[in-house]
Amino acid sequence: MDPIRYAYTPVPTVRTFAQSDAFVRGLMGPFGSGKSSGAVMEFPRRARAQVPSPDGLRHTRWAVIRGTYRQLKDTTIATLFQWMPPHLFGTYRVQDEIYRVEALDGCECEILFRALDRPDHVDNLLSLELTGAWVNEAREIHWGLLEALQGRVGRWPPQRDGG
Repeated sequence: MDPIRYAYTPVPTVRTFAQSDAFVRGLMGPFGSGKSSGAVMEFPRRARAQVPSPDGLRHTRWAVIRGTYRQLKDTTIATLFQWMPPHLFGTYRVQDEIYRVEALDGCECEILFRALDRPDHVDNLLSLELTGAWVNEAREIHWGLLEALQGRVGRWPPQRDGG
C-alpha cells in the first residue's frame, strides 16, 4: 500500500498550541478555525515522538473526552476519522469505544473515547493510564473531572517501556 500523505498546515494559533509542551494546553478560536483538526494532528505527532519501548514500538494511549457519547460520535469521532479513517489506519471497536491506530510506522496508538457529562463520571477515569488526553469542548466538562483526568495523564507507557 502507498504511504498516506497529508498536506496539513496549521494556522498560527494551532501551530503555537502544537509547539507547546505544557502539561495542560488550551485552544480557543472561532468556528471552523481548525481547533479540532489541530488536536487530531497531535496524536500522530506525539506518538512518533514517544521513546521506543524494548519491543521497538512507540506505545501511546490517549483519552478523547466529550460531554456525551452522542457528541463524541457526531462531532469528535467524526473529525478524528476524517483525518485518520479506520479503513486506512486501524481498528475501531464500537462496543468498547476504542480505536487502535496501527498504520503509523513504528507506533502503536490506542485512543479511548469517553463521555463525561456529570461529576459522578469520575469513575470512568479510575485506573486509566494514559499518555495524554484531548478534552473537546472542555468548557462543557465539570472542573473536578478535568482535575481527575490530569492525574491519569503521563502514566503510559510505563517507564520500563519508554514512558
